[in-house]
Amino acid sequence: MADASRSLESSADFTRGGRTPAPDHDATHQARTIRVAEEQKRLVEWAASSGRLTRKVGFPEFAQGGEHGVFFAKAQRRYFKVTLPNKHLGYGIALGSFSRGATPAEYLDRWLLQNRLFNDDIQLERIVENGGIPRIVISQPSLTGKHPDQVLIDDLMVGGGYRRLGEGAFYDAGSGLLVFDLMPRNVIQTPNGELCPIDPVIQRVTPDFAEFLAEHPETINLAW
Repeated sequence: MADASRSLESSADFTRGGRTPAPDHDATHQARTIRVAEEQKRLVEWAASSGRLTRKVGFPEFAQGGEHGVFFAKAQRRYFKVTLPNKHLGYGIALGSFSRGATPAEYLDRWLLQNRLFNDDIQLERIVENGGIPRIVISQPSLTGKHPDQVLIDDLMVGGGYRRLGEGAFYDAGSGLLVFDLMPRNVIQTPNGELCPIDPVIQRVTPDFAEFLAEHPETINLAW
């Protein structure tokens, strides 16, 4: 996991331009679009220098979710996911005042946080050139178990110090992190009873934005 997190951290930091990760939900759509384009260039540069730049995705996208093309590799027991250029600015969902979509650095940061918060093993596999609009390929281990009830998920997060903002949405004021879309479909309960979030959205937000979401929780799931 340490190696996986180092690649995610290195790519996110370089793509972000070396700046500290920070909330950006109040940026205009134009500003977000410009940021995405700038980060795309840096991401390709990082991938080329690290030997992770390719021309092909490398697997058939037999299934497509809200954010990714998905492939299950039986031999490795891992799910491979690739970003979709035509959805959410191209790099997954993110809540915003004007634009709903993540930048490349925010997307990479999200998976780094997933590893840290939930002891996952997300790995950055490669970056696909895609005509200057790079696609990011990650992989994630397959887990055996069932989907738990929402009440168990709520207990897990509230017990961990998070404030429940709405269905499947939680906020930690200390870290400034919003975790949402944490529904039963995105959590596996292993045979020993452990709850393992596998595909929530993790985003850095300001206290003011968290309060807005708490007052208007219906806007969170409108992101999809």
